[in-house]
Amino acid sequence: MKIIVTGASGFLGREVCLAALRRGHEVLALGGSRDPVVPGVAQARAFDLCSEAALEALVLEEFPHAVVHCAAFPTIEACQADPARAQVLNAEVPKKLAQLCFHLGAKLVHLSTDTVFDGVAGSYQHTDHPKPLNLYGETKAAAEVEVLRYGREHAAVLRTSPIIGNSVSGDRGLHERLFVSWKEGRPTSLFTDEIRQPVEVSNLADVTIELCERNNLSGLYHWAGTEAMSRHEIGVRIARHFGLDADSLVRPITRAEVPAAAARPRDLSLRLHPLAGKLRTQAQSFEDQLAQLRVPRGSENWYEQVTGRKVVRRLEKGIDF
Repeated sequence: MKIIVTGASGFLGREVCLAALRRGHEVLALGGSRDPVVPGVAQARAFDLCSEAALEALVLEEFPHAVVHCAAFPTIEACQADPARAQVLNAEVPKKLAQLCFHLGAKLVHLSTDTVFDGVAGSYQHTDHPKPLNLYGETKAAAEVEVLRYGREHAAVLRTSPIIGNSVSGDRGLHERLFVSWKEGRPTSLFTDEIRQPVEVSNLADVTIELCERNNLSGLYHWAGTEAMSRHEIGVRIARHFGLDADSLVRPITRAEVPAAAARPRDLSLRLHPLAGKLRTQAQSFEDQLAQLRVPRGSENWYEQVTGRKVVRRLEKGIDF
């Protein structure tokens, strides 16, 4: 199967490429301003997805069996800084991809976000109506509508949660960002009353490729880990997993102490039914996710000084070769 992966220079996009290769597929990796570097991928190029004519020409020329769309303006801050481009990349590009995939009879797997919800109720089902609180959530919710409108029989929209895992740069995964602060002597204040349901990057990537392979699975789905926790509990469990002093590195804070937090979704926990019962790929507990984490690159010396534990760096496929 030939699969086009957008956002292949990103944290998730790169892992999606590796997952496709593991399962024997041919990959065309599309980055943004630079060529993606993914071991084993023969075709990789920088590409401006916002050029509608160029996008159409590329997809029609390559004639893929599937497209996994990971590219996006991925944060609230990025969307606020450039609302016009956020609208194009987050909403118009997915719409165009859905139209093209429908024309070709190709599968489209579009990555969406838990941020389409307002976080009031929590435990969201895939049938619950979105109520975004910010431009990022609004553009992603708009994309869901367009993708399913043009590709209901050929598309799967996958809402997901904060991603943890090991990145090449050592600063993209959730635990890696915490390590960056900790090694600089900055304890992290995390909300005790803001709930998230993290997912491990390779597990999420495997799900996207399995959806490409399963023609009978289309529509709107949720995917995350099996455990919803406060941000504070997530930070504490990460610190303790690495043998670090959680009490000194992770400080509890409530949303009431930060006025701006009122504009943030409170509880974005997700129900994984019905997708969790249909896939060979299994949803992971947080302990299973933690077991895959390694000390981030660049933090080894600090970690050894603090814990007395020697970091043994093993070669990792997709990172070292």
